Amino acid sequence: GKYFNFELSGEYKPLNELSMSLSYSKNRLRRNDTKLLAYEDDIYSFRSTYQFTRFVFLRARVDYDTLASDIRGQFLFGWTPNPGTAFYLGYNDDLTRNGFSPFTGQLEPGFRRNGRVFFIKLSYLFRRSFGH
Repeated sequence: GKYFNFELSGEYKPLNELSMSLSYSKNRLRRNDTKLLAYEDDIYSFRSTYQFTRFVFLRARVDYDTLASDIRGQFLFGWTPNPGTAFYLGYNDDLTRNGFSPFTGQLEPGFRRNGRVFFIKLSYLFRRSFGH
């Protein structure tokens, strides 16, 4: 088939601590034998990071995929006081817009939540010397 891919992105940094980016990706596949469109997908992504201090940040990302009609949000708070030590607190959300019910196969207008996850991650590097 014939495959087409187009990507466009831009970043905006109004402050040293704040960065935002927006990206767009278009993918299309057309069959060679029938000339029919196999699929067409547009993906929009927004990302933003605010760096409070050298060690503390807040990050957000929202993606919209037109092929699956999915909206995914990811939000993360991070604290990394030194190498090997980190604390992360996060939230992920997955929604479908105007999708089909997996149970009835009927179109469900509006938004339907597919999943929601809250998480905490801790890591600590234990250092031990083996000298005299």
